[in-house]
Formats: sequence, C-alpha cells, structure tokens
Amino acid sequence: MTDRTAMKERQAAAEEHVIFSQLLRRPYQALLRKIHPELAAAGFADSYLYWGTNIFHYLREGGLRLTELAERTHTTKQALLYSINQLEAAGYVERVPDPTDRRAKIIRFTERGLEVRRVADEIIAGIEHECVQQLGEERMRQFEGLLKDVSSVLEENRG
Repeated sequence: MTDRTAMKERQAAAEEHVIFSQLLRRPYQALLRKIHPELAAAGFADSYLYWGTNIFHYLREGGLRLTELAERTHTTKQALLYSINQLEAAGYVERVPDPTDRRAKIIRFTERGLEVRRVADEIIAGIEHECVQQLGEERMRQFEGLLKDVSSVLEENRG
C-alpha cells in the first residue's frame, strides 16, 4: 500500500469517527447558520452570527448584572464584556444603573434587542417544526429527552 493510499484511508476513518463534543456542537452550529440569514432578512443583518447567542438566551426583559450573566453563560466577565460592547454598539442592549446598588450596572435589552429576540424565537420554532416534520414527533421527543439526560449527567459531574 502506498503512503498516499494509507493517508487517504486514515483521513476517511477520521471523518467517520465523530467525537462526542462534535456530536453536540454540530447541530448547534447548523442552527446558528440557519438563524443568521433569516435574522438578516428580517432587518437584523448586524446581528453577527455568534454575537449574543448565549447572551440572548439568558438575558430577558429584566436584565442582569455582568457577573450574573457571566455565571449563567459560563464565560469570564472579560470575554463577555467584548460581546456586550458589540451588542450595545449595535443597539441590542443597554447598561442602566442597578436600582439596588447604584455602583453596579444592569445589562438589559433595548426595544431593538427585544425585537431580535422575538424574531429569533420565531425562527427557532420554525426550525424545530421542520425537524419534527422530517423526523417525526416521537423521535424528536426521544432526542429532547436524551439531550436533557446528557445535560443532567454533565451538570452533575461538573466540578
């Protein structure tokens, strides 16, 4: 067997073997790739593909302090601050004084942020409907159950 043939066989085997983290990541990345063009078509072209994906999920109307948001998103405050600055510059979030501690700031959605969240929720519901149509309700329920179980196992084992 030539070196070239052996190398091609190793590459094919590597492509067939999908590690656990890739199995979890691939559908999420595919979801993001579907959401962004639809958001752009709805007038949110400046909602960069990865901006706020975790932030939009955890931040709702009431807003949160940066430390609370960092805990929920499992991100450092420093890394999160970059995204918050980008989202603020794009008009999706704003920082306002915390009514319980004037030294602290609450990060909350602007009207534009609430609108992009609403549109994104509709897009996600449509994608979920598409999956149900293709896979069937029973398989989707099984999939959701397995994801919840895997999440529970991973959360229990988190140190």
